[in-house]
Amino acid sequence: MSMQGPMFPKDAAPLRTLVAAMAVMCFLAVLAVGAIILIDRAVTHWSRGLATELTVQVREVSNRDVEQDVAAVLAVLKETAGVREAEALPRAASEELLAPWIGAEGLDKLPVPRLIRVLIDDKTPPDIAALEQQIAAAVPPARLDSHRRWEAELRRMAGTLSILSWLVLALIALSAIAMVVSASRAVLAANQSIVEVLHLVGAEDRFIARAIDRRFLSAGFYAGLIGLAGGVVVFALLGFLGGAEANGVAEAARSLFYIPRGEGRYLLLSFLAVPLAAIIIALLTSRMTLMRMLSSMP
Repeated sequence: MSMQGPMFPKDAAPLRTLVAAMAVMCFLAVLAVGAIILIDRAVTHWSRGLATELTVQVREVSNRDVEQDVAAVLAVLKETAGVREAEALPRAASEELLAPWIGAEGLDKLPVPRLIRVLIDDKTPPDIAALEQQIAAAVPPARLDSHRRWEAELRRMAGTLSILSWLVLALIALSAIAMVVSASRAVLAANQSIVEVLHLVGAEDRFIARAIDRRFLSAGFYAGLIGLAGGVVVFALLGFLGGAEANGVAEAARSLFYIPRGEGRYLLLSFLAVPLAAIIIALLTSRMTLMRMLSSMP
């Protein structure tokens, strides 16, 4: 006869507690997975922009005409292979960049450097070192910035955040395993008399463990679905309630719902891995714990 109902009813307290606790763990895991994906997308987007753009800074010095220096730098850039576009930004643009740091008052009397925005061909980029030497030789007050230092700092910061997110996922998995172990022990403790009777009639440990596997399997399944649904709702609220013009966190959250071609399978599997992991943890951990406890019984 089947002992699934009497041994472990669906509304048993250990099962309800396990589902609630694992649902919270799965919810946090979905948020961590989403954070990893957003970090990866942000780094890829920013790195692509930094890799295709350069900046030339032309300082104002005495006995030199800054407008002529800007024109000379533009001439060098236009003759350089691999440079797609070079645009001299107006002085007002430089003042706007400096205003948050030193204030807008009196900027018109300061020697504010002029900036030149350079777009390069990412497939056939120019020799950055040689271009820097050419610009310095033609216009000594000019300096080329390739943004490589900022890109390295960005990747280092993103790597740190990704490692922290993976550590959070590992802690969530360990917490889920501990909860399943505790729930398994509570199940046997609450039904010890039934287990002893089954032992007396010759039932094997594997039979007793299989009789309650379905309960832990369903617990992990429902907890994973609840956590996944909760995470999707959070990202939806962050993205779509922020307004169409919102940026920052809202824009990043919205990007999860617009899957680029080629990344759809990776993104889908990343989120579906959360309920799948919950099922595996609940089933395997409970089976190992129950078998170990049953084998120690007389």
